Amino acid sequence: MNKNHVSLQKNAAAGLFKMLVVLPAFFFTGGHSFAAVIVDNGNTLNIDASTPQSDYLVRNASVLNIAGATTQSLSVTSGSTLNINGATVNADSGLVGVRITGSTGDLTRAIVTSDFMGLAVNRSIGSTLGSTVTATDSQFKGGEIGAQVTGLSTLTLINSQVTGTGADSTGLNILGGDVRASANTVISGDKTGVTMGRDPSGLGNNSLRLDNASVEGRTGDAILVDKGINATLEVLNQSSLTGGNGNVLTVQGASTAGMSVSDSTLQGNVNVSGNSTANLTFDQGNMKGDVLVENGSTANVTLQNNSQLTGRLDKVNGVTVNSGSSWTLTGADTVGTLAMNGGTVRFGAQDVPDTFYQLNVGTLAGSPDGSSTFEMKGNFATGQHDFLNVTGVASGQFGLLVAASGLDALNPQQLTLVHTAAGDAQFALRGGHVDLGTWSYKLDRREVGESGTEWFLDPTTKTISPGAKSVLALLNAPVTLLYAEAATLRSRMGELRFNGGDTGLWMRTYGNKYNINAASGVGYQQTQQGLSLGADTHLGDSLWVAGIMGGHSHTNLDVAQGTSGTVDSYYLGPYVTWMDKQSGYYFDALLKFNRFQNDTKVGMSDGTRAKGSYDNSGISASAEFGRQITLGNGYYIEPYGKLSTAVIQGRNFDLDNGMEADGDRSRSVLGEAGTTVGRNFNMGNGMVAQPYVRVAVQHEFINNNRVTVNADNQFNNDLSGTRGVLGAGIAVALTKDLQVYAGYDHSHGKYIEKPYDLNVGARWTW
Repeated sequence: MNKNHVSLQKNAAAGLFKMLVVLPAFFFTGGHSFAAVIVDNGNTLNIDASTPQSDYLVRNASVLNIAGATTQSLSVTSGSTLNINGATVNADSGLVGVRITGSTGDLTRAIVTSDFMGLAVNRSIGSTLGSTVTATDSQFKGGEIGAQVTGLSTLTLINSQVTGTGADSTGLNILGGDVRASANTVISGDKTGVTMGRDPSGLGNNSLRLDNASVEGRTGDAILVDKGINATLEVLNQSSLTGGNGNVLTVQGASTAGMSVSDSTLQGNVNVSGNSTANLTFDQGNMKGDVLVENGSTANVTLQNNSQLTGRLDKVNGVTVNSGSSWTLTGADTVGTLAMNGGTVRFGAQDVPDTFYQLNVGTLAGSPDGSSTFEMKGNFATGQHDFLNVTGVASGQFGLLVAASGLDALNPQQLTLVHTAAGDAQFALRGGHVDLGTWSYKLDRREVGESGTEWFLDPTTKTISPGAKSVLALLNAPVTLLYAEAATLRSRMGELRFNGGDTGLWMRTYGNKYNINAASGVGYQQTQQGLSLGADTHLGDSLWVAGIMGGHSHTNLDVAQGTSGTVDSYYLGPYVTWMDKQSGYYFDALLKFNRFQNDTKVGMSDGTRAKGSYDNSGISASAEFGRQITLGNGYYIEPYGKLSTAVIQGRNFDLDNGMEADGDRSRSVLGEAGTTVGRNFNMGNGMVAQPYVRVAVQHEFINNNRVTVNADNQFNNDLSGTRGVLGAGIAVALTKDLQVYAGYDHSHGKYIEKPYDLNVGARWTW
């Protein structure tokens, strides 16, 4: 037998096989008849871009492989397989684009368009044989339904699009099937994104899993659960639901839906009606919207693992807020049971201060560790406030975090925050107090009725609030820092004695700390750092030296409880010194002008911060007279007296939490008398050292510097009284033209203590 004969036999056999495998036939579907190519009896057909367009029927465990072809409708049944690696399917009018029944499909880069339904994934009628389809990088468009999955069938969508294109269309219709959508899959319909209903035989699970996927109902619900089914929904990994009517989920028709949300944020409402039930669980998930429950229906909401829900849960049967999660009310709500374990319930957003809500709870249960919190607020100038009302039994430990305010409370005894009808629940203020304007208040309780309890702010426990303390400290601080700046001038007296009135430049850097006793009006700590520069010269042949000094200092105020302030001081002023070396007498006088930049940051009881700032000016003057008496062997004693006075401009300023402050002009008259004892050591080569110790007594004569907070509350900053001063230092002439200095002072009195005052510097003359 020659080769040509063999070839002819093979071609004839192949042609016969093709005739047996691929037969033209006429089908009747939905009232439409069409001719199709049939792949039957377990055979396989491969088509590509060169294959003419046609409808295909694949049945009885057969296989159709499509690579880059354009076809019409595809129908795959009875245990068959459809594999697509690039295809365009344009269905005839009224036909399903791709119908897979009791079979499997692996569809990649498929573009399917139909004026009826793009993709149908069905079980076999009268059997429990479902279909399994995976679609990757594909598109399914249907005029009425983008895709449909019936009972016992599974559709997996990866980076694909399912679209209902016509008016009132549905993107995805799930009738007892399971759908898993991931990797940026988009499902949308004109009316409903996803509709979940009953399989005609009641089979299947009705589940939808969204993993980094989105669902949109362009004019209606994102997801609609209906027809009395039990549906399971998972919204994971940055998935989204969008409803054109504002509903991300509607459950109706006596249905039950369990939806879990993780690492995703929902924007919209959940609507439960028609004797239905919705069980919502958020695990690291968020939602901004309401859960709307019709009478006769039920909803339960669980927030855990740092989830957040902002919206109304009115008529929700059970709410659970655990493990760092929070529910923010947007209206007055009533819930059946509220269980909390480490969660937070906020009575409205803190940035909307003039809205107040009442939360009615049937049963309240909390953990015994007190980790659960109710965040509340009020306009304490009008007496309006949030209110927690437990109509049944309350148990557990809870914290109350009440929004702080710069406004004074009006009749704070009337601000009842919590009422419980029964039970052993306990409530306590976070931080132990709440700051309301000028005062801070603590929480108290009282028994009401037979077994009820109320918790309220107790006006008898008021103390000065951190905001008021910051105001008092800021207006008080300039007095002490003015004198600390002036002390740098006096310290150069030892240097002047080395070289008389030679023209010179001098510099001092200094740091000090003051502890102000609360009995003075407000307690705080003040630390200051600064730099002074000066230049002076001898006035002719007289004993007078004149100069000018200037500098800058930065002062930090620590008022405790997270409240602080800063004062930046810039100063300039002339001074004169008269010194008679023969008699030892001297006179020193200074006039100094200051400009202050004042800022405060107030740590409030609710964890927020208030700020305020203002600028003002001050003027101070001092005059000192003394005499250095030589004792021999280089020793000397120097008694002196000094009088200083200061006036600081009064100012009105506000904190951004509404607190108002009015500070009168601050005044100070400080007298000082003391003695310095020292010795001069000649160290050779022109070097002279002059160590000293100083003992003095200071007395502040002014005892009334008035400050008014919020118009009605007057305070007095009082630094008056006597205090002792102990100091030591050394001045060293390194050369005839260069001297250095270091000194330390400590003082202590009734209202004020200065633990240290350090300054070092140098003077250069020519």
